[in-house]
Amino acid sequence: MAEAFVLSAASAIVASVVESLGKLVIDQTIDFGISFRKVHEQFKSLKDELESIQGFLQTADSNHNQDPGIRIWVSDVREIAYDVDDVIDAFLRKVPYKEDGESSFMRYAHKPKKILNSYKIGKEMETIFSKLKDISKRQKRYAGITIQQTMPSTSSNTKNMLLRRVYSHTKDDATVGLEDHTKTLVSELLKEEDRLCVVSIYGMGGLGKTTLAKEVYNHRNIKAHFDCYAWTSISQQMSTREVLKEIIREVNTQASTDIWDMNEVELVRNLFRFLGGKRYLVVLDDIWNTTDWDILKPAFPNSRGSKVMLSTRNEEIAIHADPMSFRLKPRFLTDDEGWELLCRKALIPLSSGDLEECGRRMVRKCGGLPLAIIVLGGILQSKRSLGEWENVSKKIGISGHESRVLSILSLSYEELPYHLKPLFLYLGLFPEDSNIRVTNLVRMWMAERLITEQEGETIEELGRQCLDELIHRCMVQIGEKRLGEERAKTCRLHDKMRDLCIEIGKKENFFKVMSHQNNDPSSSSSSSSSVFLKLRRCAIHVEERGKQYIFPKHLTPCLRTAIFIPKDLFTEYCPNIVYKDFKSLKVLEFQGVLKTEREFRGVVKKLSNLRYLSVRRLAFGNLIGNFVCLETLDVRYSTIDESMCKVISNVMPQLRHFYGLLIQLSEINKMRRLQTLCCARAGPWITDLVKLTNLEKLGIWELDEKTIRLFTNVIVGGGGLDKLRSLYLQTEIEFPSDLLEYLSEKIHLLKLRLFGKFKNGKLPSLFPSNLIKLDLGFTNLSEDPMPTLEKLQHLLFLLLFDSYLGKEMLKMVPQGFKFLTMLQELKIFEMPKSFEQR
Repeated sequence: MAEAFVLSAASAIVASVVESLGKLVIDQTIDFGISFRKVHEQFKSLKDELESIQGFLQTADSNHNQDPGIRIWVSDVREIAYDVDDVIDAFLRKVPYKEDGESSFMRYAHKPKKILNSYKIGKEMETIFSKLKDISKRQKRYAGITIQQTMPSTSSNTKNMLLRRVYSHTKDDATVGLEDHTKTLVSELLKEEDRLCVVSIYGMGGLGKTTLAKEVYNHRNIKAHFDCYAWTSISQQMSTREVLKEIIREVNTQASTDIWDMNEVELVRNLFRFLGGKRYLVVLDDIWNTTDWDILKPAFPNSRGSKVMLSTRNEEIAIHADPMSFRLKPRFLTDDEGWELLCRKALIPLSSGDLEECGRRMVRKCGGLPLAIIVLGGILQSKRSLGEWENVSKKIGISGHESRVLSILSLSYEELPYHLKPLFLYLGLFPEDSNIRVTNLVRMWMAERLITEQEGETIEELGRQCLDELIHRCMVQIGEKRLGEERAKTCRLHDKMRDLCIEIGKKENFFKVMSHQNNDPSSSSSSSSSVFLKLRRCAIHVEERGKQYIFPKHLTPCLRTAIFIPKDLFTEYCPNIVYKDFKSLKVLEFQGVLKTEREFRGVVKKLSNLRYLSVRRLAFGNLIGNFVCLETLDVRYSTIDESMCKVISNVMPQLRHFYGLLIQLSEINKMRRLQTLCCARAGPWITDLVKLTNLEKLGIWELDEKTIRLFTNVIVGGGGLDKLRSLYLQTEIEFPSDLLEYLSEKIHLLKLRLFGKFKNGKLPSLFPSNLIKLDLGFTNLSEDPMPTLEKLQHLLFLLLFDSYLGKEMLKMVPQGFKFLTMLQELKIFEMPKSFEQR
C-alpha cells in the first residue's frame, strides 16, 4: 500500500506552485525590459504546462494508482515542481512586484547585475522546460488513466463534515469500554498503602493505555485525594533532565527558575525534597525500558498513600517497577463497543440502517483495537453511502493486529484531500511525544506556501481549519485545548501515526530526520529515474556537542525547512554545520538555547529567503536587514534595539508576527500586516497603532504617564485595535481608570494582562466584560477586587500575582468567587500564605 504514496503529496506541491505562478503572471505588471519579459513569458508557459500535469496527477491520485511507471513519473514531476518553486523565490528576491497598488520596483532594477540575474533565471527555466518536455512525452504512455474508476471525492464533503462536528463534546468519545477499567484504577490509586506503590497499565500500541490513564488522572476523586500531581510523557530516547523538570514544574508551580541549570543529580534531590511528606501522584506515560524507571525512581520518596502510575507496552517493565502492585492490561473492545465507538467517530447514529451491517463487519476486522476503530471512523466521516463504506471495507486487511492497524492508517492517508497530505506529513518533523503548538505549526505551513490565503478569511484561520480536519479525521490528536474553546492549542501524533508519517515522508522525499552522522543525508532516500533527489526538509536531533551535521553542496541549496532539536532544551548548544549555503530555506527553528558563534552567524546572515525564524537567543547585530521575506520573527528571549527595529520596519512590510524581549520600536507605520506585536517598550510609536488594522495580540512594557495617555487616546480613537483579542500592559505608575473603561468597548478583547497599580488601590468598576482570561500583577490592591471581578461572567482563568495588600480578602475565600461560575483555573503567586492555603 505504501507504494502509492508518491502520488499523494505531489498533487499538493504542484498545485501550490501553479498558484504561485498564477499570482506571479497576474501581479507582475512591471515593465521589466526585454530580458525580464522573456522570463515572465516563460512563467506563463510553465503555468499552463503544470496545470495540465496537475489534472493528470489528481486523477491518478484519486485512483490510488500503483503502476510503478506512474510512481517514478510522479516523483520526477514533484522534483521539477520544487525546482520551479526555487526559481520563483530567486526571481522574487531579485525583482519585487506590485504590492498594495504601488510599484515596489527597486531602485537598482535596471543595473547590469539585474540583467545578469534575469539571464541566470532564464537559463534555469530552459533546463526545467527540457525536463518537462521529457516528462510530457512519458505522460502520454499513461493517457489511458481515466476518471471512471475514481473514488468519490473526499474533499467534497469536508465542509459538511465540519458542520456536523459541532464543538459540543467535552467528554473524550474514545473512552468506550473503559468504564470498568477506570473504576478499578481509581480504586487502586485511592488505597492508603504504607509505601509508594507503582500502578501499571500495559499492552500493545493502540489499545488505549494513554486514553485510560488520562481518564483516571483527571477523575474528580483523584484530584481531590492527592496533594499534588504531575503527568509526563516518556519518549524512546528519554531526556532525564527534561522529564524531571517537567514533573517539578507541575507539582510545584512556584519552583525557582534555577531548576533550568540543575544537573540530573540536583533535580532528583530537588524533586525528592519537595515531594517528601506529601501524598502525590505522578504519571509516566509510555515508558520504554527498565533503565528509564531505575533512573527516575530515586526522585520519588516512599510517602504514605503516594502513587506512580505508568503505562508501557512491555509487562516486564511493569513487573520490574513494582512486583507487588496492581497491573492492568486493557481488554479489546467487544463488537458492540466497537460499533458504538465507530458511530461516535463517524458521526452517525447507532441505528444506521444499511450502513450498520457493513460497519460492524469493518469493526470485526479491527479486532477490537480502539486505535484502528477510531481512525476508521475518521475515514468514514466524509462518507454516507453504502457503496462508499463497501469500498473502504474492501481495503482493510484481515491479518494480524499490527498489519490491520497499518492498513487502516495507510488508508486514512490515502483518503485525505490532496491539499491536506503535505500538511499531515509536515508533522513528522517534530519529535516523538511532542506537543506541537498550533500557532507555530500553521505559520510554518504558511512560510512553505503549503496553505495560501483566500478571500474572506486569514491564512492563519485557513491553516487552523486544515488542522481541525486532520483532527476530525482522527489522524492528529488534540494535546491541550485553547482556553474557552474545543479547538487545539497544541496537537500531537500517536506514535503509530508518526511511524506512518515518517515512512511516507521517506518515500515521497518529503523530509528526513537526522541525528549526528557523517554520511550523505540522501543515502536513504528513494531513487528516481531522471531527477536527482534533493533534501527539502529535515529535523536535526542534536544529541552531543561537537558532532557534525553534513549538508552536501548539491543538496543544501534546496532545503526549505530545518528544525534543530537538542536532547535537553535548557543546555546551550551550537550545531556544527558542514557546508552552509541554505539559500532556499524558508523555515528555521532552533529549539532550546542556541549558542551563536561567529561561524554560525555567517550561515544565518545569508538566509534572505527566510519566512519563519524562531530562536530563543540570537545576537543579531547587522544580520536583521537580510531577512527581507520574514512573516514570523520569534526571538522572544532576545533584545531588539532601536536601530534593528528601524531596519525591520523598513525591510519587512510583510511581517505578520513579531515576538521579542523589550522591542525598542521607533516606528511601525510600514508594518501594516502585523497581527502580533509582543512585547515592545513604550514610546511615541504608540500613536501609529491606529494604522495596524489587523493587530490581534499586543504587549507593551514600561508605560509612563505620556505613553499611557497616548495608548488611551488610541483606544478612544478606535480603528487600529478593533480586532484586538489579547493585550498585555506593564507600568510602574497607575493605570488610568478611563483606560479600562475604553477597553471595555473592545468586544473582541478576550485576554488581558495588567501589571501595575490602580488609583486608590481599587479596580475600576467598569472592566472589559467579555474577558475569558485575566492576569493581575503587582497591582497592590487595598480594596476587595471582587465587586469588579464577579461581574466577569465569562472568566475562565484568573491569575493574581502579588496583587492584594488589603485585609478583608484574607479572612476567607471571597464570597464573590461563587459568581464566577465559569472559572476553570485560579493561580495565586506571591500572595499572603494564609490566603494561598485557603
